[in-house]
Amino acid sequence: MACMIPTTTRVHPEAAVRYPREIAAAVTLRAACAALVRPGADALPRTAAIAVITACGALAPRFAMLAFIAAQGAPDPRTVAAFDPFHDPTPPALRGSGPEPDRDRVRIAGDRCAEAWQRWRAEDLAADTATGAAGALAMAAWCSWALGSVARAQTRAQYALETRPDDPLAAVVLRSVRARSAPGWERR
Repeated sequence: MACMIPTTTRVHPEAAVRYPREIAAAVTLRAACAALVRPGADALPRTAAIAVITACGALAPRFAMLAFIAAQGAPDPRTVAAFDPFHDPTPPALRGSGPEPDRDRVRIAGDRCAEAWQRWRAEDLAADTATGAAGALAMAAWCSWALGSVARAQTRAQYALETRPDDPLAAVVLRSVRARSAPGWERR
């Protein structure tokens, strides 16, 4: 099967895989955020799970999702701005600092990220989507860590690293758990 990206546009061997993934992640960011905080406890629709997996395919959109999930006042998902790693500061919520996020919102988002990973395990398992699946489970691990559920955070981070051994967010969460580092949220 021929590659859809001409060889003349490739900078190095991984470029043809990485850049389309990052573009897709940025394009689906708002849909993923909406899926993670939508009302109701029903199962995550397949299309929503795909949006979450796709948006979690790159680290920068995960930082934007993380900031959105932890934001005060439940902002509208349509207002989520992409994270620019060259200009934006690291979200304080990544370190567990700043105002304490809404616990129900974080729990629901984490469970939906884990559900997206579970759907991927049951339906897809394609190598080119493993990065997004691991990213979704790493987001679920962060949500568990943010809530103080260290055993769940550790389990989710370990499974994310089994899915993709070089996932940076899963590695950070796992290191935080092993170092017994807990969030220092400012209580309201």
